[in-house]
This record gives sequence, C-alpha cells and structure tokens, in this order.
Amino acid sequence: MPAQKFLLDRPVTTIGRSSMNDLPIADKMLSRQHARILRDGNGGLTIEDLGSRNGTFVNGERLISVKPLKSGDRITVGGVTLKVESESTTRVRIDELAGDDHALDNTILKASAELLRKPTETDPRLPAEQLSKLIDSLRVVNELTIELLRDVSVDELLKFLMDKVFETLRPDRAVVLLRSAATGELVPAVVRVSEGISAEDIRLSKTLVKTVIEKRNGLLLMDTANSSAVSLSESIRLSGVKSVLAAPLENEGEVVGLIYVDCRMGHRSFEEADLRLLTSLANVAAAKIQNARLMAENAEKRQMDREFALAQEIQQRLLPENPPEVAGYELYGSNVPSRQVSGDYFDFRPRSDGKVYAAIADVCGKGIGPALLMASLQASFHAWADELVPVPQMTGRLSEAISRRTGPDRFITFFLLLLEPETGEIEFTNAGHNQGLLVRKDGAVEELASHGLPLALFPGRPYTSGRLTINPEDFLCLYTDGVTEAANPEGEEFGLDRLKKFLVTQIGRDLSDVDTALAVVLEQHAAGQHFADDRTLLMVRRLPA
Repeated sequence: MPAQKFLLDRPVTTIGRSSMNDLPIADKMLSRQHARILRDGNGGLTIEDLGSRNGTFVNGERLISVKPLKSGDRITVGGVTLKVESESTTRVRIDELAGDDHALDNTILKASAELLRKPTETDPRLPAEQLSKLIDSLRVVNELTIELLRDVSVDELLKFLMDKVFETLRPDRAVVLLRSAATGELVPAVVRVSEGISAEDIRLSKTLVKTVIEKRNGLLLMDTANSSAVSLSESIRLSGVKSVLAAPLENEGEVVGLIYVDCRMGHRSFEEADLRLLTSLANVAAAKIQNARLMAENAEKRQMDREFALAQEIQQRLLPENPPEVAGYELYGSNVPSRQVSGDYFDFRPRSDGKVYAAIADVCGKGIGPALLMASLQASFHAWADELVPVPQMTGRLSEAISRRTGPDRFITFFLLLLEPETGEIEFTNAGHNQGLLVRKDGAVEELASHGLPLALFPGRPYTSGRLTINPEDFLCLYTDGVTEAANPEGEEFGLDRLKKFLVTQIGRDLSDVDTALAVVLEQHAAGQHFADDRTLLMVRRLPA
C-alpha cells in the first residue's frame, strides 16, 4: 500500500493494534498498546516500548529503554516500518485565530459578484494592458484544459496547476486543499512557497474557508481601500499578508476543495483579473479531480466485486464440511466472516498412524490475497500431513513455504496441535496466535503459551512445542481475535477474561451448543455494533469415559 504521513504534533502519540491509539495499525504482530512517542516542549522526540509482546525496533535494534528519535530513524513494529522525517514543508492550518472577520461573511457575496463580471460589461473597449492580460489568461486556461485530455494523475495535474499559478500570478505562497473522500475534511494536497519566503505556517480563517467552500464564492482581499475588493482584516494584515486570492474547486455544483494564494507585504497586490483567472483554473482542475475520483471509485468497486466472488469460492473450499469422527472425542470448527469473505482458517487432518492434526489460523489482511495465501497454506499442510512430521517441524516447514509465496508484509498466525486419541496427549505449537484455552472438568482454565512468531515473518527460525493431556470431560478451545476483540458501542472489547468465564459455564455441553451460546453472548456484548473481524472457533472435547 502507498506510504502515509502522520503528524507527530501532540505531547504523546500512542501506537498499537487497538483503534483507541493515536496511530492504530491493523497488524496482528502488534500489541493493543505497543509503543508511544513523546514530544517535549522543544520539539524533541523520544520513543518508549509499552511492554509489547514482539518488541519495538529502532534502526534494527530492539528498544529496551526510552530512546531519542531523529530525522531518518526507522521504527519497526510488527511488519510495519515507520520512518521519522522532519517537517520540511509549510504547514496549513484552518483555525479561529487566522483573521476571522465576521464582516467578511456579510460582504463577500457582493464582492464576488462584482469581481466576476465579464470585463466587456463595463467597458467593451479594453485598454491594451487589460487585453494582453485577458489573452494571457485564456492561454493559461487553454493549456490546463489540454492537460485534461491527457491521461495524467490528479497529482500531476495539481503540480501543473501550481506551475501555471506561479507563472502568471506570481504569488509568494499557494496551497490546494482537497476534501477527503473518507472524512470530508480539507487536506493539503499541494503546498508551494516562493524562493526566499520564510516557511512559516499558512493560516486560513474558518470564515474564509466557509465562504469559499459553502457559498462557492471566489475571494479577493487587499490591503487597500478598493471599491470592489474586500479589505483585509487587521489580524491578516498584521501577519504580513498584503493580498489574498481564493477560489473553490467546483464542478457541476460539487466543491471538491479550494485553492488559496497570497502575497506578502512589499510585494505585488492581486487584481480582479487575477481572481477571474484563478477561478477559471480552479474550475478546470475540479473537473479533472472529480472525474478521476469517480473513475477510481468505479474501478475499485468492480475490482472488489471480482475479488469477493473469487475469494468466496476459495473460502468455501478451504474450510472442512465436517470434522473427522474420532472415537471418544468430539471435534468442532466454525467460521463467521465479518464481511463477504473471511481471513480465518481452520482444518482437521487424520494421520495414517491414528493421530489427528487440528489447526486454526488467521491471515494478515482481507480479500483475494489472503484467501489465496490460505489456499497455499492448506495445500502445503495437507501434502505434508501424511509424512508424520512432528508438530514443530511441520510449523517451520509451513512458515518457509508461505514466505516463498508472499511478500514481507504478509504473515499468518497459526496454532497446530496433534491429538493422540488413545492417551489424550496433545502436542501443540502456537506460532503467534491467540493463546489456546484448556477447560478442565473441575472448572480450571489453563492458557497455552506461544512458541514463536507467525508464519512467514522470520522463515528458517525453528519452533518449539508444548504438551498437555486432555482428560475425559475436558475440552480445548482455540479461537481467532475476532472473538476476544468483539467490541460494544463504547469500544469495550469482549476480552479474554469474559471468554474464560463463559467457557467454564459450558463444561459437559456439546461443542455445537457451546458455539451457539457464545454467538448469543457476543451479540449481547456488541449491542448492535458491527463485528470488525472474523470469528473462528476450533474445539476438541474428550467425551466422558
């Protein structure tokens, strides 16, 4: 996926898998509260690990204490690497302290109407200078329009737009703000500052933004007593700005953002013709942006539909229809996708020596990629199950096989067990998966430890295993984190403790009834909240003697 930027502008920035973090990362290798970055009063940064399960690494070294950060440092948490960079561009702020002038809100409509009149309405015989400017403006608009006919990205078009703005209007600073399709907020897409101009923040008033976006008005502000332009407010003037232009990026009634330019004190002032040009350029750019977004949305939807159809077909073939029948035992598995397809997997595989493999897994990610990865996991698992491979070696083989079929950003949490039906002995390896729970008939619950990292994360690293004996009326419950992380409207997760208490109440029941009862309990906890992740169970119960 493309790199994303996150501004470290708060005293404490928490990082982790939980959505409650300032920087949530959907990576199962992360702990819910993994690490935090602290900012001191002088802008310095330090990082601290919060006791995470798999650790935090800075420039390849595991973090064992608070460590200062500098530009260029690389922070690795799970399968994600974060690069620290100094903020080298001028930042854009929209706030109450940037010269909000309520008189502006009342006068701008009139000013905009006056400024956007056609020149010929006032004087059909334009002076030579104005005629030259008009011709030049038409040339620039025509050049930008031609760009629409080329197959260029929105980023390329906005760069070309900025080039033309600086070529013709010669501003000191300029910014294009685009409305985020996800949140609706205005986000800086391009920021440019002329050479020799200090890189201080560009601060836009909420009134200015509201006027341009909501009322769809172009705006000219000047530090003069001009009859048609609106005068600068005192706070804008004191900030060193002499003249301002702003225009909405509007196409067919939809405003996708705005463009803002200004000149500092001692430089040129903008004129009415400049606003007409900027508004024309903004309208042309808006058409391209809107069209590109619609095409991207349609293409993404078609691609998602294709992926889901294929993934559903793969998913149905991955999961066993029925568990094998083993004398003296009840085996059970179930999967409830949170969306059209599931990223979870469970399986059973009897061996020729009478022992039985059982496995549960959770692949990183959603969609066709994870579904194909699961198909690869299942194929390798079934191929080697008949070779009577020990549990740790089987897990290591699978890790190496998966690593050869995927990139470094893909991995699978995996829990593999081997049941000896005659004795009730179980050997198991937990590769970065949730801890299994062994529920004894007397109500005691034992948590099964982890033995290493998820499959494909560090191929070649050996795994170990653990052993336990399942006695009559005991049962073992394996699950994916969609169960324990099911959240209610307040964001409170179901959690491991609730799951353990629930399982104790299910001793002696058929495993299908346990699954049904758990589904009811989870629905009650969620209270109508959508389940954000798939819920998969794999259970083994030894029947009464």
